[in-house]
Amino acid sequence: MKHIILATFTAVSVIHAGQTEQPAAPPSEKVVRAVVDLTDGTRLIGTPLKDSLPMVLSYVSPVVPCELIRVCEIQHQPERVTLMLHNGDRISGLPGITDFPLTTILGKLTPQLSQIDRIEFSVTATGPLPEGSGEIAFDGFKWTAWRTKFEVRDDKLMSLPEARDGYNYGHGGNGRGAQISTGIGDPAWTDFRIETDLCMTGVDPAFNPHGLPASFRSVSIMFRVVAAQESWNQAPGTTAYSLSLSEDGSWSITAGYDSYCKTNCGYGSPFNAGTRTLAEGKGLKLDTTQGNRIRLEARGNHITVWLDGRQFADVRDEKLSEKIAGKTLAAGGIGFCWGFESMGWIRNFSATRL
Repeated sequence: MKHIILATFTAVSVIHAGQTEQPAAPPSEKVVRAVVDLTDGTRLIGTPLKDSLPMVLSYVSPVVPCELIRVCEIQHQPERVTLMLHNGDRISGLPGITDFPLTTILGKLTPQLSQIDRIEFSVTATGPLPEGSGEIAFDGFKWTAWRTKFEVRDDKLMSLPEARDGYNYGHGGNGRGAQISTGIGDPAWTDFRIETDLCMTGVDPAFNPHGLPASFRSVSIMFRVVAAQESWNQAPGTTAYSLSLSEDGSWSITAGYDSYCKTNCGYGSPFNAGTRTLAEGKGLKLDTTQGNRIRLEARGNHITVWLDGRQFADVRDEKLSEKIAGKTLAAGGIGFCWGFESMGWIRNFSATRL
C-alpha cells in the first residue's frame, strides 16, 4: 500500500499582473510541486529543493528547470533518466544528480536516485483566482449568464423562468438550460477548490415550453472549462470536466472534448471529439428546497467531491495530459448548468487555489 505524504509548497518565481483599467490584482507566484514514487511503493509529495535537473547527453549537458518538466522516469541498472517536458519534448540520458531532496510535511527528506522510479512535476500559482469578466457580480466573481435570465435575489444567484433577451431558446433553437460561468478558458484556474450551496428547484409552469414533468431536476457543475459556447450549434464546443447530479441521487463525473451539434440550428448531429466517464454512482440525498453544500477539489489529475461534508467521489484521470482536439483539461474556469428547463440557484460560493 502506498503511503501519501502531503506538503505545502514554496514559491520559485513571481508574476506581476499587467496594467488594466481595473485595480491590479495581487501578484501571484509560481509553485512547483513534486510527486515522487519510490521503488518500495512509497509516495512523497512536496517541494523540490533543487530548482533544476542536470543531465549528461552524448552531445550536451543541459540543466533543465523543474518547472519545464512534466515527468522524470528513472531506469535502474544501468541508471538513466528520461524527462518528458510540458511542451512535448523528450530527453533521455545520464543523470546529473545522485539524490532528490524535497520538503514534505515530515520535514526535509532526501531519497537517493537509486530509490526513485518516477517524479511527476506540476506548476500552479498562489494568490486569488481572477474574478472573471461577466455582467453579474456575485460572491467575489463576475458571472456570465447564458440562455435564461439570472438575478441576485437576497443571498442567491438564481435562474429565472424566462429566456434571455435576444437568445433563440429551445430544442429547435440554439439550446436549452440555464447556465452561469466564470473564468472559461482562463489558465489561472488550474488546481482549485470550489464550495457552494447548490439547489435545483425544478420546472416552473410559467416556463415549460417542451412539457417536462414537474419532477424533473438536474444540474451539472462544469470545471476546468477550457471552452464553451452559449449556442449548442457553435464550434468549438464545450471542453470540460462535468459533475452531473440528478434528483434521484445518481451522479457521474465525465470528461468531454469539443461537444456541440453539427447543425445550423436545433438539436441534431451531436458531435464530440472524445468523452470518458471517470466515476458514477447513486444514493445522494439532494434537497430540492434548501439545497446542498458541495465541495469540489481539482488538483492535477485528482478530483474529489463532497456533499454536505461527506465525500462521495475520489478519482484520478490518468488521461489528463492527453491532447484531444488540440486541448487538455489542465486549466479552465467553472460553470453551473441546470438541465433543460430545471431552475436553480447557488449561494455562498467560494473558489480558492490549491
